[in-house]
Amino acid sequence: MNTPESQGSALKSECVNASSVLDNLTNIIDSAMKNQYFSMVYQPLFSMQNSKLIGFEALIRCHCPQFGNISPDKLIPHAEESGQIIELGEWIIQQVLLDLKRFLQYGLKDIVISINVSAVQIANTDIFNQIMTLVERLDIPTRCIKLELTETALIQNPKVIAKVFDAFQKEGVQIWVDDFGTGFASLSLLREFKVNGLKIDKSFVDGIATCNDDFTLCSAIVAMAQRLGMHIVAEGIEDEVQLQILNQLGCDTAQGYLLGRPATFEDNLKRWR
Repeated sequence: MNTPESQGSALKSECVNASSVLDNLTNIIDSAMKNQYFSMVYQPLFSMQNSKLIGFEALIRCHCPQFGNISPDKLIPHAEESGQIIELGEWIIQQVLLDLKRFLQYGLKDIVISINVSAVQIANTDIFNQIMTLVERLDIPTRCIKLELTETALIQNPKVIAKVFDAFQKEGVQIWVDDFGTGFASLSLLREFKVNGLKIDKSFVDGIATCNDDFTLCSAIVAMAQRLGMHIVAEGIEDEVQLQILNQLGCDTAQGYLLGRPATFEDNLKRWR
């Protein structure tokens, strides 16, 4: 029986555990890299026009035996701050491109995989040669790769990022702005970066059917992107009403739990092959 005392103890234990995770993230990341506690999952993306699977977003997961599952929302910002994102990002890129190669070999010929990259990686590594070397070695079409960077990250080192992105685009790799609408990048940066697409943040999608402001913002983002010739993905779709509204507004691609949760390479292959 759950008494108030037992519930209080459980809550206190959860808070202590959460605090321990935050205090030990550097060691957790180091241990996870050494002991292979990291894994990749892939969330499907669908065409709004015909509901066809068009690709996946690659997402990292970490299960630590001592602390359990570590949230990416805590993991990635700490890795960026500590510099561990350099090694972790290199592992992510290698694993995702290996999985992309396997998806293509198993018959998913027309898919695109989105890889989240960090401004820290772009500024401190030769991410262009890192990715293009793997692409050449694995014989992967560059049209199958999208790189995503958050709107906030764009303003950290815009000249360097723009130069790297331009090099990728010349090779056929697409560049996307993630979580659009939540950062502080000016609209002029969209012209400077010449991005291929935008992802409407889940926080706007959540309220699109109930909040006039969210509906208006989503409508404005879609209209602006269409005028600029950009592709639009709406992420975080969780019910049919949201999907219907976004389809009517003219979004190109849908992503969210309503359509498909993040799953392992093997589970996605079983479902979509």
